Amino acid sequence: MQSKEFKPLQLDRRAFVRAAGIGAAGLAVPGALAACSTEGSGPEKPEGIENVEQKQLGAETPGVIYPDGYVGPRASQKEPFGDPSKSFKVVVQVDAEDVGDWSTNKFSAWLEKRTGVKIEFVQVMVTGTDGSVDMTKINAMLASNELPDAFLNIPFTSDQVSLYGQQGLFVALQDYIETYAPEARRMRQEYPDFDALNRAQDGNTYWFRGINDCFHCRVSPGRAFVNQKYLDAVGAKIPTTTEELRTVLKALKDNDPTPGKNIIPFGASLTNPLDRFVMNAFLYNPGGDRNGGWLRLNDGKVEFVADKPEWREGLRFLRTLYDDGTLPKTSFTMPQEALLKAGNTGRFGVMRGYWWGSFMDLEYKEDALWHDYVPVPPLKGPGGVQYAAWDHYGYASGNLVITSKCSNPEILVQWADAQMELEAVMGAYGGIKDDNWGWAKEGDTAINGKQAVWYSVEFPAPTGTSWDQHSVMYRSNDFRLGQWVDPKQPTFEKDLYEASLVYEPHQQPKEMQLPPLLFDESSAAQKADTAAAIELAVKEHLAKFSTGELDVNDDAAWDAYVAKFETMGMPAYLEIYQQAYDNRPK
Repeated sequence: MQSKEFKPLQLDRRAFVRAAGIGAAGLAVPGALAACSTEGSGPEKPEGIENVEQKQLGAETPGVIYPDGYVGPRASQKEPFGDPSKSFKVVVQVDAEDVGDWSTNKFSAWLEKRTGVKIEFVQVMVTGTDGSVDMTKINAMLASNELPDAFLNIPFTSDQVSLYGQQGLFVALQDYIETYAPEARRMRQEYPDFDALNRAQDGNTYWFRGINDCFHCRVSPGRAFVNQKYLDAVGAKIPTTTEELRTVLKALKDNDPTPGKNIIPFGASLTNPLDRFVMNAFLYNPGGDRNGGWLRLNDGKVEFVADKPEWREGLRFLRTLYDDGTLPKTSFTMPQEALLKAGNTGRFGVMRGYWWGSFMDLEYKEDALWHDYVPVPPLKGPGGVQYAAWDHYGYASGNLVITSKCSNPEILVQWADAQMELEAVMGAYGGIKDDNWGWAKEGDTAINGKQAVWYSVEFPAPTGTSWDQHSVMYRSNDFRLGQWVDPKQPTFEKDLYEASLVYEPHQQPKEMQLPPLLFDESSAAQKADTAAAIELAVKEHLAKFSTGELDVNDDAAWDAYVAKFETMGMPAYLEIYQQAYDNRPK
């Protein structure tokens, strides 16, 4: 039973192309929104709204305890500022399971009372039958003259927001934020990288974004687990190097400790690939997918990693595991149904997985099988490399974009800002105060061992009482780890936090990670096509070289693999990224 916390919304390439207006079937917008130049750096610093006094934070709410050094949202008093005679039309996602009807939702009513802002919610389905994002209805709105005042947490990409903002469809918000948004200003001070990461190519800020800084999510795509009971049974310890991993896997294979005597020593799958864990023992590998990846920075130069000599050494290591009989071919092809079947019967010795719910069904019981699987730290390779592939930038969250139709953007900016105050963050996430959440008492211990700030009874909250995670939230790392967990009603958050601690000391230097970048329409189209071809080539040859279908020690086979990337346009692909990196808002 996987929590929604672990199902971030993703745009596949088809949806991206459809939503971004790329190619012949692209989005048609009114003539007034014709493409504009992206030259120029835009405003150096927000100036605020002329002749309007800057709004300040209200008095802090008494009775809320914060640990020393706490960084995150704080509870404070708010006075209504909306005009009761005016309402705003805001487009939101349909979420019948958790939000219910937005118009009758309990948190919607609470927020209206607190702010005085009346919202007419337009509920739109943005998910297709296959679970992918479907922006058809949103595109129709954008292409018409019947725009809403704003879109709340609609899954626009950064490229789309930048493009539509520069075309005049979305309002530039930096001066409104400077004047009307004290919560957002504080958040930007506490997360100094945030502002630049959310500016468009012209330097303007066209969306009001929040933060959801999930500690364990920063490393989850590269995490692996090992069954501690199986290790104990064969007299082995948790491996810390590639050679120790090989030894452990052979011990598990030769002395099969599984109940069915059918162990899979080293498991992985289509959705839990090996490379982001194993290859970081040979070079920094951020991983990738159909949207791009396998790129790093080397002294400011964008590089592709999956054709480097160190990558080849990693493939040689995987080949030794295959030859040992500890890495089956199914680790490159296993679908989710087969993965869960193997996981639920305890067949995996070591498993590459985002979390336990990636490879087995979960129940929070003391004797549940998932408790037996403990994290394997980043492995040190033969050359001393030991990276955790840490995500330094993946914390931006729910957003509000205000359209050119809105006659009072300053009101909606304040409305979004009010959602970032701590009590509003908790209400949007947890529903009704004292029923499903409350403030921690002095002495309550948080997930991170410090003084707790809050507690929650049930997540998701009862249907119709919260906005789940659709609000413009400020859920900092300290906030998330400031949860008191009732020992009688434990949650996975504490276990996930503890399972990630062994990775934190091995995070790669921040300057090695390529930050989120912006691309114009033509570059985005070219990048998308090349990225899809790269993903296919990397994954196909990872399997072929690892399992001996191609000989990794054959120079001709390796050279042919490397040449494939040249043929599919790697130089131009890297140049697109280099230009985007060099021209990024700073």
